[in-house]
Amino acid sequence: MEFRLLGAVEAWAGDRQVDVGPRQQRLVLAILALNVNQFVPLDRLVDLTWPESPPPTARHAIHVRVSQLRTVLAMAGADREGVKITTRGPTYLLRADPMSVDAHRFRALLAGARLETDDLEKTAMLRRALDLWHGPPLADVATPRVEDLCRGLEEARLTAVEEWLDAQLRLGRHEAVLDELAEYAGQYPYRQRLLAQLMLALYRAGRAADALVTYRLTRSRLVDELGLDTSPQLQQLERAILRGDPALDLP
Repeated sequence: MEFRLLGAVEAWAGDRQVDVGPRQQRLVLAILALNVNQFVPLDRLVDLTWPESPPPTARHAIHVRVSQLRTVLAMAGADREGVKITTRGPTYLLRADPMSVDAHRFRALLAGARLETDDLEKTAMLRRALDLWHGPPLADVATPRVEDLCRGLEEARLTAVEEWLDAQLRLGRHEAVLDELAEYAGQYPYRQRLLAQLMLALYRAGRAADALVTYRLTRSRLVDELGLDTSPQLQQLERAILRGDPALDLP
């Protein structure tokens, strides 16, 4: 069995997608999968499913959803792989290999990439990690509370993107990543690490003037919208570009 949370919530048995039921049922499965092999209190499931005003029947509704999930998993042959939902008092646990959950596989690949000293291997591992994403986490079951729950995953994805881009720049692939860099910088205009990477890629591509324009637009946006100045690292990069510092060139 494979559980996908980095996008729409899905379960797969081999190459066959398993119908795991309506939105609330998929949400319960997603919460259990995020906490795979850990007991999740019933009240926690109620709180995440009905963030504002749970109905009087909320606890019973969760029991029903879990019972239906057990049936769905059993019919998909999950028991043969040791995948099942167990109960202990007012708590539930999804027993499964953590690597069968894409969110946990993503974090494992990210941790492994950070230990890798070869940039070719690092970029390959980070690319495999990023390719697991198909949209915002738990995209089709999200509530405001669930979005808060997944905020760490989204931040980890952006950090993985930045680490992948750093490695690409060290490998001299600034031309190859320029378009992707510009797209990310447009989506996240306040992430100064991304903007520094874009400036460096532009400079190495012979577009120093564009790199300086990027800096000035960034500084204006930060000052006007947030009342903040650019980071010391970004200011230092601007000065290095202005003087054509050889340290910015590839070794």
